[in-house]
Order: sequence, then structure tokens, then C-alpha cells
Amino acid sequence: MLLITCPATRADELVADRRIRSVTNHATHIALHVECPSCGRVHVYRTGRMVAAAAAHAREARVPVPA
Repeated sequence: MLLITCPATRADELVADRRIRSVTNHATHIALHVECPSCGRVHVYRTGRMVAAAAAHAREARVPVPA
């Protein structure tokens, strides 16, 4: 089971493994193509250290630094 957030409806959905359509191994991450039960479309979710590091860096860049 996977817990995903649908980008179309912004709803959190618990998804069965059978809804995974494909898995692609890249050099920096793994891409899961998952059929969304909320909207019926296939969304791509990326996992891995490089993706997590980039997301953390983006969050840090948005936080204002107190003067």
C-alpha cells in the first residue's frame, strides 16, 4: 500500500500495490507511475535521496531568514 497525494484534487489516497503501472530506475531516483483512485489518471512519484535533498533545499530557500 502507498499513501499518495493526488496533484489534481490534493486529496490523500491510500493506494493498493496493484495500481502501480510501472517503475523506472533512474541514476538519481526511482519513478513510480501510479493510477490514482481519486481522479483516475496516472501520476508519477519520484523517490530517492537526490529528490529528497532537492525538495529540502527548495523548502529552505523559501523560509525567510530573520534579520
